[in-house]
Amino acid sequence: MLPPECPLSLKYSPPPEPVYHLSRLRNGLTVCTFPMPWLHEVGATLLVRAGSRYETEEEAGIAHFLEHMVFKGTTAIPDPTALHIHLEALAADMNAATSQEYNAYWITLPPSFLEEGFATFCTMFTAPALRGIDTERQVIVAEMREEENDQGEITTPALLAGTVMWPGHPLARSILGTRARIAGIDEAALRRFLARYYCGRNMAVAFFGPIAHRRALRLTRTALGMLPAGVLSSSPPPPPMPPGPHWVAVNDQTAQLSLVLYFRTTGFLDANHDALGAMRRILDDGFASRLQATLRERQGLVYDLWAAYTALSDTGCLEVGAAVSPENLEAVFVAIIAQLAGLCDAPPPDDEWRRVLTRWQAALMSTLDRPAELMERYVADRLFAPIETLATAWRRVRAIDPESLPALARRLIAPHNMVVVLVGPEARAVLPRLRANWQTRGETDAKKSGGLQPAGARQ
Repeated sequence: MLPPECPLSLKYSPPPEPVYHLSRLRNGLTVCTFPMPWLHEVGATLLVRAGSRYETEEEAGIAHFLEHMVFKGTTAIPDPTALHIHLEALAADMNAATSQEYNAYWITLPPSFLEEGFATFCTMFTAPALRGIDTERQVIVAEMREEENDQGEITTPALLAGTVMWPGHPLARSILGTRARIAGIDEAALRRFLARYYCGRNMAVAFFGPIAHRRALRLTRTALGMLPAGVLSSSPPPPPMPPGPHWVAVNDQTAQLSLVLYFRTTGFLDANHDALGAMRRILDDGFASRLQATLRERQGLVYDLWAAYTALSDTGCLEVGAAVSPENLEAVFVAIIAQLAGLCDAPPPDDEWRRVLTRWQAALMSTLDRPAELMERYVADRLFAPIETLATAWRRVRAIDPESLPALARRLIAPHNMVVVLVGPEARAVLPRLRANWQTRGETDAKKSGGLQPAGARQ
């Protein structure tokens, strides 16, 4: 531990760079290796720039559907159970996820089974059987029900807010699509999507563990080097958000209400990306952060409380939410607004800013120990823009002027940019009380300050 008298220049030295090796195949596919010889397994993650934002309206849900289907057999092993028996006999573990901007597929293997296991894994993308589509359609419909109430209405706050923040854009849709759209997805549609997006320029493979880069490059070239280069995926930016505030409520049979406030932001390629990250950390990064220290620790209003900043390449959102008992709903709403208003009114004091920087530096340092985060920063980001190394990221963080944060907060954390989502028991009946509270206690002062400030909320 550094003594208190240690100069800030030493306390806040840049994180070291991880050891990694990077190559590109002739077809444009990126291969990255993070050698970690102390591990006893090798992990490989395949990233494809083929998330839901690249779907047409008619294709809604196909990126996720294809993610499911590649696990359902290959031309060499068309039976899905036989495929998994084969891979699990090699001690392989696999999984996948679809996001708005990319698909990720990962496998871990003992080093002794890496060659055979990785080769079989890659045939899921180069030679999928794509059989049993109707059966898998039923599985996806069951997955959809997890986002719905008993009446079939969407209850996921982020989806409800997305339709307002990114109107008419693929980002506003559920990654799962809709029942009507996935009902029309057949083998031909899946193969068209596969051929269009699963190509060299849209793909990257990251390895971590006891593996040399030369070996990783050879394995990838043999398994995926025959893919065409293709064309880099593109998607138009979302249209402007209609002026708010917007109020959305959906009833659901839950013990508590989910109250979430969303504010549309710019994406991770924007100059304000780090400042938005700073505001998120001021609000919620440890029990001493503002939301936790006030609403939970001091006032005892909630147990589950959070702030998050989600950044895509060209857009994003800042959210603040809580799981709230009905009797505390209005008090929590007022308290959240007050904390957001605090960001608009004054920069963080020196001691708070030092704590934010210290925890931020530690988070960047811990990336060196987390393969998934290394992959995200050094490989996934490369599919959208030149990467930002840990040292560069830290220099950008250190360049943030805390005095400039209130002006940015007033611009983004503002009524015209706000979406309030309430989900839970009698949410539709309760929401008018929040709107009335806002109109009588918040609207006037928000206009005066340019930010969010309900009257009487300050102590």
